[in-house]
Formats: sequence, C-alpha cells, structure tokens
Amino acid sequence: MSRRSVAKGIAWSVPAVAVASAAPALAASGAAPVPTFISACKYPGNSCSTRPKGYSLYFQIANPTSKTIYVYTVSIANLSGSALSFQFSVPPVPITVPANGSVSTEFVASSGNSAQQGFSADITITWGHNPTPPDPDNHPAITTRVNVVDTPPNCPPCPD
Repeated sequence: MSRRSVAKGIAWSVPAVAVASAAPALAASGAAPVPTFISACKYPGNSCSTRPKGYSLYFQIANPTSKTIYVYTVSIANLSGSALSFQFSVPPVPITVPANGSVSTEFVASSGNSAQQGFSADITITWGHNPTPPDPDNHPAITTRVNVVDTPPNCPPCPD
C-alpha cells in the first residue's frame, strides 16, 4: 500500500468521524419548531380594551419532534410600512407545543394609530425543551418573515 493511498484513506475518515459525533447531539435535541403565518387583522381604534389600536397575527406552530417544545419569547423587528410593537401572545408564553403536534397562536401587537395597513416584519421566537428557560441545548432563535398585504378590521369579537 502506498503512502498516497494511506493519506487518501485518512482524509476520508476525518469528515466521517466529525459527522458521526454531531449526529447524536442533533438527534437528542430534535428539530426546531415551524411557525407558519396564517393571517392578520386589526381591532378598530380603541374598540377593544385588551387590544387598543391592536393588531393580531395568527400563526400555527408545528413541532416535528418527539419532544415537547416551549416557546419562551416572541418579538417583532425589521418592520417596514408600520410601527408595531409586540404586546402578548394567546396562549401566553411559555407556549407548549406538544410532541409531533401543533398549536394555534395569536401574537398581539399595538401601534400608535389604528389605521388599516400592510407591512412586512420578522417574527422571532426563542424556544427550548424545558418549561422555563434556559434550555441546556441553547437552541438558536427562529425567525419568520411575514408580508401582510392588509389588516382588515375583521378580528374576532374583543375578548374583554
């Protein structure tokens, strides 16, 4: 066997060892939650005391793993066309997403005015497998870009 053959064999074995050592960590932690934007609406003016000048963004959050996922925080950033700020979620955080299941969520934001508007924004959630943070696996946050064409004043009745 030549030295070149031995060197080729070593070069191929190093990446295989690195991949093999990373696989158990990923398998233990599981995949990230999958937030899917459904729709958005607004509450007219100050018509809803729990959501004054409020906008609701509806999401379905799926859990593709066999471990329960908890959503710890939600934030809105990189807004264009609006000045919304995140207020709270329904259900409240931490949001429990069962193993191999999904949860319907409402992220409530407010604005300085209650105009019907379109906007784009990045919705970021932090998550883990413990009911309260920090999670020992230190999962990276998930960011989803939403493009809302319009916010019609057709939200469900105000949950005062």
